[in-house]
Amino acid sequence: MTPPHKRSLGRPVQQPDALATSEQILRTASLLFMEKGYKSVSMNEVAEQCGITKASVYYYYPTKQDLFVASVATTLARVNGRIRKLLVEPGTFRERLLQITINYLRIPRVHMDEMFRSIQHHLSGEQQETLIRHENDLYETLREGFAQAAESGEIICSDPNLVAHLYVSMLRVGERQYADKNKLFPSAEQAAEAIVNFLWRGIHN
Repeated sequence: MTPPHKRSLGRPVQQPDALATSEQILRTASLLFMEKGYKSVSMNEVAEQCGITKASVYYYYPTKQDLFVASVATTLARVNGRIRKLLVEPGTFRERLLQITINYLRIPRVHMDEMFRSIQHHLSGEQQETLIRHENDLYETLREGFAQAAESGEIICSDPNLVAHLYVSMLRVGERQYADKNKLFPSAEQAAEAIVNFLWRGIHN
């Protein structure tokens, strides 16, 4: 029999007015992974940042790999949703592209490609496919944006898929940070302006 005022182990209690525990864990883990990299983040650190027990983190995400995949997939989906909203806002395509670029570069992050490579051999085939699918969804959203701008005559673009990939590569240059913590650009706004200006010279009508 369970003693009075105690509960058996199981699903952690969720506060009705608080962020759902699983979502809180994902948001916290996403920021930590992007700011510090996969190897530097521990499950205990995630628990401490969330103000919960490590057991609660393990309840929702049995391994660090599970937590990483879920948090990155959630982040990519959130970024993708934001890009879709910005693409349909009023203004020219160049103005919308500039806002997309600024939003992306404001996200604190380490180089995601390097992080993926460092842990790829630790992930299952299904986990790798999950990340690839979310990344491809992001490219597809950008491809659709460039294709629609070409159809409306705002840009000249015979291969929207190629331009989408080139654009993302340029975003990675914009977030470049050197070992001494210095950045290629002093601010996200200046980096965004330089990236869009450079790209625009090749696709403007």
